[in-house]
Amino acid sequence: MRLLSLIRVAWDAEALYLRRSVKARAVQVELAAVAAVFALLLLLMLHLAAFAWLAETRSAAGAALLVAAGDLVVAVLLGLLAWRSGRDPVAQGALQVRDDALRQLGDGAARAAMLAPLLRAQTAKKGMLGAALTAMIVGLLSRR
Repeated sequence: MRLLSLIRVAWDAEALYLRRSVKARAVQVELAAVAAVFALLLLLMLHLAAFAWLAETRSAAGAALLVAAGDLVVAVLLGLLAWRSGRDPVAQGALQVRDDALRQLGDGAARAAMLAPLLRAQTAKKGMLGAALTAMIVGLLSRR
């Protein structure tokens, strides 16, 4: 019964991790989309500034360049927010719970595998030898 509960805990932790990871990715995509809009506005303003600089006096072009510089600052800030690698503490906790449950599940299976030759053997000597060999094999496999 303990093995089934460990499998259930690992499954729930994995599901929570995946839900939270997808949600975090969605927020990053939304911020990147907003940054792209501001980058397009920056290009538009640079075009308007170049036009105003060529067509009007310098004061109109200066104002347009200041607006474009503001767009650039906003686009860079939103781009940095979109690409930063912030970790969700709940998702990280879910990963830790999953890993702990799977490790305990593996430990329980290894113990069961070591005891099986003892229970099946007709003599105690054969059972001890089988348990020792099984423990050695499980130990070697668990190191990988």
